[in-house]
Amino acid sequence: MRFKGTLSSVLLFGLLNPVVSNPQLSGNGFVESRPSSTQNVTYIPNTYIVELEHTPSTKAASLFSQRLGGRVKYHVRKEFNNAKFFYGLSLTVTDGTSQKSDLLEISGVKNVWPVRLVPRPEAFVAAMPNLPSNNILPHIKGNSDVNRPLKMAGVDKLHEKGIKGKGVKIGIIDTGVDYLHPSLGGGFGPGYKISFGYDLVGDDYTGTNTPVPDDDPLVTCAIGGHGTHVAGIIGMTDAQNQGFGLVGVAPEATIGMYRVFGCSENSGDDVIMAAMQQAAEDGVDLITMSLGSLSYWEQASPYVSLAESIVESGVAIIAALGNDGDLGPYAVSAPGLAPEVLAVGSVENEVYPTVYKAQNNIGGSLEYISVFPFIADKPLTVFQAGSGLDFPVTELQAGGCDTRVWTAAQKAITDGANTAVLIYLTKSCSLSAYSPELSALNVTTVIYYTDDPDIPVLLPEPDTVGQFTVLFLSYEQSQQIVSEIEKLATGKEYTLLFNSSTIQDSLNSAGHAIDYFSSIGPTVEMTLKPQLSSPGGNILSTYPRSAGGYAVLSGTSMAAPFTAGVYALVKSQRPDLSIAETISFLQSTATPMKALDMDIVSSVTQQGSGLINAYAAVAADSQISPSQLSLLDSPKPAKQTITIKNTSKKLKTYSISHSGASYIRTFNNFTAGSDQVFVKFTNVHEAKYATAKFSKSKLSLQPGKSAKIEVQFTAPDEPQPYSEPIYSGHIRIATDSSSYVVPYLGVPYSRSDTEYIARNTTAWVGNDRPYVGSDSTSPGVVNIGNYSILGSDGSVPDDINVPIVNFIIVQPSNLIRLEIVPVNTTFVPTYYGFDPSVKFDVADVDLPLQEGFLGVPNYGIMAQWGIGHIPPGISVASLLGWPYPNTVTGFILLYPFLMHENGTGFDLTSGAFRPLLRVLRYGANGTSADDYESWLGPIMNVKTS
Repeated sequence: MRFKGTLSSVLLFGLLNPVVSNPQLSGNGFVESRPSSTQNVTYIPNTYIVELEHTPSTKAASLFSQRLGGRVKYHVRKEFNNAKFFYGLSLTVTDGTSQKSDLLEISGVKNVWPVRLVPRPEAFVAAMPNLPSNNILPHIKGNSDVNRPLKMAGVDKLHEKGIKGKGVKIGIIDTGVDYLHPSLGGGFGPGYKISFGYDLVGDDYTGTNTPVPDDDPLVTCAIGGHGTHVAGIIGMTDAQNQGFGLVGVAPEATIGMYRVFGCSENSGDDVIMAAMQQAAEDGVDLITMSLGSLSYWEQASPYVSLAESIVESGVAIIAALGNDGDLGPYAVSAPGLAPEVLAVGSVENEVYPTVYKAQNNIGGSLEYISVFPFIADKPLTVFQAGSGLDFPVTELQAGGCDTRVWTAAQKAITDGANTAVLIYLTKSCSLSAYSPELSALNVTTVIYYTDDPDIPVLLPEPDTVGQFTVLFLSYEQSQQIVSEIEKLATGKEYTLLFNSSTIQDSLNSAGHAIDYFSSIGPTVEMTLKPQLSSPGGNILSTYPRSAGGYAVLSGTSMAAPFTAGVYALVKSQRPDLSIAETISFLQSTATPMKALDMDIVSSVTQQGSGLINAYAAVAADSQISPSQLSLLDSPKPAKQTITIKNTSKKLKTYSISHSGASYIRTFNNFTAGSDQVFVKFTNVHEAKYATAKFSKSKLSLQPGKSAKIEVQFTAPDEPQPYSEPIYSGHIRIATDSSSYVVPYLGVPYSRSDTEYIARNTTAWVGNDRPYVGSDSTSPGVVNIGNYSILGSDGSVPDDINVPIVNFIIVQPSNLIRLEIVPVNTTFVPTYYGFDPSVKFDVADVDLPLQEGFLGVPNYGIMAQWGIGHIPPGISVASLLGWPYPNTVTGFILLYPFLMHENGTGFDLTSGAFRPLLRVLRYGANGTSADDYESWLGPIMNVKTS
């Protein structure tokens, strides 16, 4: 069993973090070139969620114990005994002997998922209060349009009519809530705004230790403020002489909080599932969840089954899709990826809601962004990071990431307490990187500036501000201060006097567009995500009183509760609608948005149907179904049918048309000839559209009548499927008084009919792939290569020459195998990586030949990556993780520890073999050799110490 303790999927991202980590494995590794998420996806060791066939009158844990018969030692984490939702348990195997495959073999087990640590929800960016921690809330006066997000979505018009969500019960699953905040009602229980809920974990829960639940979801720790912010977006109401004058989307809804995070670290899938089930059992109308972990594939998620059951029971689920927009399409989070969950994208606020003025010493003023005003007794001298250097200043120096910046600052700053340091806002380093230097200078005030008008101000995470006062400048104000400092006469200082507490707003140049951080759908299985979008960027809401009471946060975490509030408004006026009908009204009345600064509609993969419109959803007098279309992967998708129903009291005439949206590629560099193919998703919008032919383009309906129209789409031609393009658009249905949309998306080719293993790649990666190479044989050998690797004891040979099998998988596959087979194997692959007519007289490795997989004898497996429904004959214990197209770009054979088909490890001996790469085609069941594309590589003659 050496392999399980020593071999892992070591994903190499340069400076980025791994997407997958398995604490049981370490050693050899896949090479990974796709940028990672802002979060890691980590499994809790030896811990699983087990779904069971329901047995009436028997608790799940008892049933499992009976079936197991003492064969495995384990302890139960959670029980799920309500078969209406989910019947099973979560458990930790305490002796480490059992794997997922063993559990699946137990009678009555339907499915098994490893339990993942779900990262605590944090806003993508966060502006924290610059006030000392206390429970006294301020009263901020001025003329800021702090409730602008309500206007963006038509919520203000419903509030004017007295529609505020009364009678609707919303369950929030999050970090807990400071319900003592006056704007959230000041109490907990019947009669209060936050009237029900539960703490499933306690303050000290980290995701891996034992939860300590209680019946009070109160949280006062600042790091638990996310749930308080979410609750405020739905239900806050500032008192007349307190706060900012904020109003939530549905301030008369009844709110419950289910706390699933402690005051630090993470939670587990099973805890979150338990909260979902408890909320449903408590009779909520909808659940909103601003949390999740990166998943890509629906089949990888235990939430799919539970969400389906909860929605079938009449409880809607709304979830944030995630903040991984920089990863490109398919990088969606669970539970938002579940088909029955309404997943939400984020739209940037049209204004920065908390802006204040400082007076400069050249007769003007400067506007800065901060939750609360900053007041100083005397003017502060502004020192710009990078000043005083005798070489050209780059982003590195302007952002404070170069120690020479602070050496120069020591010479220039004589009174740190009365100095503000102006720093360029960059991802290269953060405040924590240079906070010691600031402290050494006695500087406590930092002003951040930016130079990109299309990206909203990036603000630091809540726990990075520390003892500093941190202020931010919009693009326009950044340009102003930099210009003014540049024009100063030699020796003249630039100062700012902070003496005004009057709030105002300023236009956000990135406003009313999809936030660049908002995750991009669909799921790998092509479920349309997000379904719609809501305001989520730069949202001002409540925060724990101990942390100032208010914060500006950004993320799909903010867009999800906004959507939940709108759902409550619609449901309060249309209580008899089903969940699907309510969602249909929300989607069909949304407003498609254009890409920022472009005359092209943003891809449906980014915005869904568009920006939510609460007023239009309530006022709608026509019903459209289905509310979205997934055209799957085909150049000519199946004909689609849309039903239009006139729910008004008068005759209506409908005009039907088609509007294409941006065509996007997961990897644009495939078409650019760049050798940086997988470094980063590039959000390029192409005006490349499908065509749509309608059976009718106009029709009239009497009140209460319905009609069907058929739509035949034809996908745009695509000669480069390697770039993984997605086309999309909207069907538009208009009357004389209103308009409706049905979003659609598709892949313009058949995944199963295209190539999976990229070849002839010289034009775009600089060499041909696949190949086997090393430092001394790059870019690869043709027929045979000689290598030397570490010994089983870790010894390093003098002639070490580690081989790398280089390949690129360019389509979704739920099983990738890299086997070692005899030099003279009779297997005929899809592609040869050598000249099969050339024969070599070399000694095979001295290992017993195994039966192998699907009739191909092998010595063992270098690595295997898979997910979900694995074909028979594959040991789940041997899987390193799950594959996503283009992520795996090679395998490094560093140690001699490999694996047999049954999951047991063995030591590789010196000798020759060939690598065999097999990739399961999308949609195939994997039981036939024809289901795989394959590549047989050159001879690898490996010496082990």
